[in-house]
Amino acid sequence: MKQNLKQWLAVVCMGVAGVSATAWADVGTPVDCSTVECEAVREMRSIYVAEAGYFGAYDAFTLNLASAGFTPTACPNGSRAPVPGAGWVSGCNFSYKVTGITPYPSPSFTAVAQGVAGTASAGITLQIGTHPVSGRLFWLERQGVRRYVDSAECQSPQSFTCESELREARSNMLYIHTVEQSYFAEKDKYSTNLLLIGFWPEGCSNGTRAAVPDASWVGGCRFIYKVTLNGTTGFTATAKAVTGATEGTVLTITQLGQTVVTPTYPGWCQ
Repeated sequence: MKQNLKQWLAVVCMGVAGVSATAWADVGTPVDCSTVECEAVREMRSIYVAEAGYFGAYDAFTLNLASAGFTPTACPNGSRAPVPGAGWVSGCNFSYKVTGITPYPSPSFTAVAQGVAGTASAGITLQIGTHPVSGRLFWLERQGVRRYVDSAECQSPQSFTCESELREARSNMLYIHTVEQSYFAEKDKYSTNLLLIGFWPEGCSNGTRAAVPDASWVGGCRFIYKVTLNGTTGFTATAKAVTGATEGTVLTITQLGQTVVTPTYPGWCQ
C-alpha cells in the first residue's frame, strides 16, 4: 500500500516528465493531496449520478447536462473556466461534456472533463461512463499517464480507513433490504435470487468485479453478496469482503433492517 501510494504521489501530485505516449499506471487508491483534479473527480461523479437519475425517469441518457440537472460549481469568486465549444459546461478549473450516448438495447453514455490551458488543470483529462460489467468505468489522464479513479478517491486522508472500505457493503446491504421488501410486498415472499429482485451492485472503477465462489453469490467491487431465507417470512443478507484491508469481514442484515458487522481487520485500521 505504501509503495502504491508513493507511485501515485509521484504520478499525480508531482507530475511525470518526459512521457509522450499514454501509459496505464498500476497504483492504489490515492489520498486527497489537494490537487486540482479532485474538483473534476467529484464533478464527474455528479454527472454519473445525474445521468443515472435522468435514465431512471426517461429510459434514456442525455447529451444535455443541464436537462439532467448537472451544474458544476464555480470558483469561490464566481468565475468559471472558459467553455471550449457547444455542449460544454464549465466549473472552476474544468469543462465538462457528454460526448456520446447509445439507446436500447444497450444504453450507455460517456462524459469527459477537460482542463484549461494555462492553468493548473492544463493537460488533465477525465472520462466516466457506463460499463457492461462493473456498471461504471472512470479514468484520469495526466501528462500521458492514465489510471483508474477509485470510488473513494478525493476524500480526506482520514477517510482512508477500514471503516471507509465498508461503505460499499453498508450501502449495498441497504439496497438489498429495500429490493427484498419491495419484492415481498408484491409476491408475499422474499427471494434468494438477487438479480431477479433488482440487485446488481456496482463493480470496481477498472471494470472488474470480486470473484464469487458459486452462483448463489453476486460480486461487487471488494465484497460479494448472498441472501438466505429464514422460513417464509424472513431473510438474512450477507456481504463478505474478499479483497482489500477488510478482507474476511462479514456484514449481515435481516428483514428487520438489523445490521451486524464482524470485522477481521487489525486494530490500527479503524
